[in-house]
Amino acid sequence: MKTWISYLAATALGLAATLLFGESGIFQQVMYTITALLVQLGGFVLIPLVFFGFSSGIASLRKDRKGGVFARTTILWSIGSTLLLVMGCAIVFRFFPSNFPASTSAGSDASSLSIIAPQSISTLFESMLPINPFYTLANAESFLLPVLVIALVFGYFLKPNVEVIRPAYVTMNSLSETMFRLARAYSTTGHFFIFFASSYWFSHLQMEGTLFVAGRFLLMLIISTLSGILVVLPLLFGLVTRFRVNPYVVIYRMLAPAAAALFTGSIFFSSPMTISLSRHNLGCQKRVSATAVPLYTLIGRGGSAMIATLSILSLLYAATSSMPSDKVIIFVALSSALFAYASPLYLGYEVFFISIIALQFLKIDLYGAEMTLVALMPILNGLGILIDSFIAAFGSAYTCQRMGVLTESAYRDIL
Repeated sequence: MKTWISYLAATALGLAATLLFGESGIFQQVMYTITALLVQLGGFVLIPLVFFGFSSGIASLRKDRKGGVFARTTILWSIGSTLLLVMGCAIVFRFFPSNFPASTSAGSDASSLSIIAPQSISTLFESMLPINPFYTLANAESFLLPVLVIALVFGYFLKPNVEVIRPAYVTMNSLSETMFRLARAYSTTGHFFIFFASSYWFSHLQMEGTLFVAGRFLLMLIISTLSGILVVLPLLFGLVTRFRVNPYVVIYRMLAPAAAALFTGSIFFSSPMTISLSRHNLGCQKRVSATAVPLYTLIGRGGSAMIATLSILSLLYAATSSMPSDKVIIFVALSSALFAYASPLYLGYEVFFISIIALQFLKIDLYGAEMTLVALMPILNGLGILIDSFIAAFGSAYTCQRMGVLTESAYRDIL
């Protein structure tokens, strides 16, 4: 059974289980515990996959002198997708505004928010310059940047331009292929994981109940998310590829990692699936899948920025009882886009992080009203990571198309 079908079936089973047992506290606790363990499993697969795949991929790109094309396309897609998504959701809010609903976390103590920004900045610089690379690899369970830095250094000097380096290059490439086999197994069995993750997601949604009495806000989220996935990203992808690749084929063939991203809210959990399926389902080269997708976990966060923009504007609308000016809307959107590039510091809370830092940067004091975001994080962050997973998939296909190495995968051959 194809992954896009099996993952949707697992989602339906998770919804059915929630409707039957969702009010049970034991059911919710079990689903939460298993989901938390599965997210950790995603990191266990992702870290060695990125290290070996990124190193060999960079070496291969240098060998064939494709590094320039790779760098240009990933940067262009990252910036273009982020700006279009945040400005698109700003337009949606401008014509379809909604108050942010009062969740169960409203009124919580907000005294700890002031320390988020300085901690993030210090953590960022400490992580970019790991003192001991082997210790960093063993402890990079929550932030991928140190692994990418180390793998980049290894890959740069792994270029097989002399005979003595060639055996090391072949060995690293073989290890990369081994990790891709692991990622393939992880992807084809992931529907079992999605049952538990979707059950927890639906049970949390049922327990919170806030969105069920805030229909306008929920509708705004749905319209923005669907517009981003079905209109903005396909249109941008069509423009940069000159409409030579059908974007909607990309969407349905990458539904599996998208579902994993939505229900776990973890880019660590869904990225191994995105890396594997972009190769098998989209026809991307292994070296591009192994390099572009990990990069997009850091710089392809337009989806998280988009949901953060909607959250901030809805909070402002609720707090002031008036529509924010066009100038404020634009500044909120651009600030969210800017701070999305630092959001991987807080995996699982990217939307919350972007929202808080953007509010601090713009010197907007909501007197603790922003704490209402916390209870809705599984939904808000899940939607943001859902869009981020499609950004990574489209970006990989775009890079391969521009490099002239994108192949068409027949339906019978996809996972």
